[in-house]
Amino acid sequence: MDKKIDFSKNLKLKQDLIDRLKALINLDLKMNEKYLGFKDIQNAWFKIGQVPRSQNVIIWNTFQHHIKNFYDYLHLNRKFKEIDIKYNLEYKKNTIEQAKKLIKNEDKIRAHKYFERLSKKWKFEIGPTKKEDEIKLSEEFKAIGKLILENKIEFDKNRDSITKENYLKKEALLNEINQIIEKEGNSTKEWQIKINSFEKIKNQIEKVGPIPAKENKKYWSNYKNIIRSFYGKKNEYFKNLKKTYQENISKQELIIKKVEKLNFDIDFEKNRKEIILLQKEWKKINPVPYKVNEKNWQKFRTICNKFFKKFDEKKEIKTSESIKNEKEQNKILKKIEKYDNTKNEDINVIIKEWRETGKVSSKNEIEFNKKIKKIFKKSGLNEQESVNKLLELKFGSMNEKQKKSEIHSLNIKLEVLKKELILFENNLSFFKDKSKENKLLDNSRKEIEKNKKEIEKIIYQKSMLNK
Repeated sequence: MDKKIDFSKNLKLKQDLIDRLKALINLDLKMNEKYLGFKDIQNAWFKIGQVPRSQNVIIWNTFQHHIKNFYDYLHLNRKFKEIDIKYNLEYKKNTIEQAKKLIKNEDKIRAHKYFERLSKKWKFEIGPTKKEDEIKLSEEFKAIGKLILENKIEFDKNRDSITKENYLKKEALLNEINQIIEKEGNSTKEWQIKINSFEKIKNQIEKVGPIPAKENKKYWSNYKNIIRSFYGKKNEYFKNLKKTYQENISKQELIIKKVEKLNFDIDFEKNRKEIILLQKEWKKINPVPYKVNEKNWQKFRTICNKFFKKFDEKKEIKTSESIKNEKEQNKILKKIEKYDNTKNEDINVIIKEWRETGKVSSKNEIEFNKKIKKIFKKSGLNEQESVNKLLELKFGSMNEKQKKSEIHSLNIKLEVLKKELILFENNLSFFKDKSKENKLLDNSRKEIEKNKKEIEKIIYQKSMLNK
């Protein structure tokens, strides 16, 4: 329902503006401030609605009288006269540009109505310009008005065919919007393209002229439903996107917390692998708002860099320690070569020295075991006894943590060997009786035997470690 016009209130507002205009001349203000105040009063006047019909002409003439008084006062000052004329010139030029656009407007009725509003502005709102400019601008403005009126008259003559054509244009444009709605939008970029296309077509529809009155209700109902459908899908996508953003931000924050925790753990090698996996996981998180993503990425990268710097420093220290350990181990290996059991030298002391040198390379460990076994054999022990003795000394020098680690490693080997044994034994069933002398059968039996011995060896080693 339209809002009821308060004519009395509008009359009072206009009377107040006239009082302000009358007082403006006598105010102790700079000329430019007075001029701006005058323009504010003018703009405010035309925003106020209708007044009682009996007062309309009286209030308008009173307002125009005081505008003339202000201009007379203003024009006493040449500088501000020039400013006002320049302002009015630009205003009229701008109004002409607006009017020119109306010539090409497809909606001839709307264009004519809008030109009438511009004409009212031209006559009542815009002040004077130089005489030569005024004549030229007025002629141009009138010529544009003539064209717009001719367009309206032409439209009125062919109203039925033009409105029917407009209706078909609008329907075709609505179908284009329907196609945009039906097209999937799975990314922000795709939706931006959809929105731009939609806005472009929507603007085209608004520029098309009127349609037949009988089609109006049906058309606007269809139009509103299609527009509502587009905005609904757009809002749904961005609502879900916001939810996805929040989920991905939470994933990034969780990874940052994990990396921060790993930075305080001293198991560098294990943590290095975990951080590399977390870096790969980070790359999969998408989409994330640009600014938040940059902030989180900088934080994540800084923590990772800090870890890898510590890791490299530790590796460097470890490398120097390994070089030092290897030198010590080489000295012990040479010492073993000169070992003489006839001089009552204690081999246990040499083995203890070896264990205290720290981590041993596989090559040195093999060499050490080989030389110690040789000494044991010289003392009268056989191969198996020498191996057992060596293991006994090795395990005896371990602490509880080292023993647990060794047992864990042996359990893994034992599990693998047991699975292999089952496989080998199952394979025997594939051999026929007459193939008993077959080389493949012999090889399988040898593998089974070898496997069983390895299993026994590991079980024995575990029993030694559990003592």
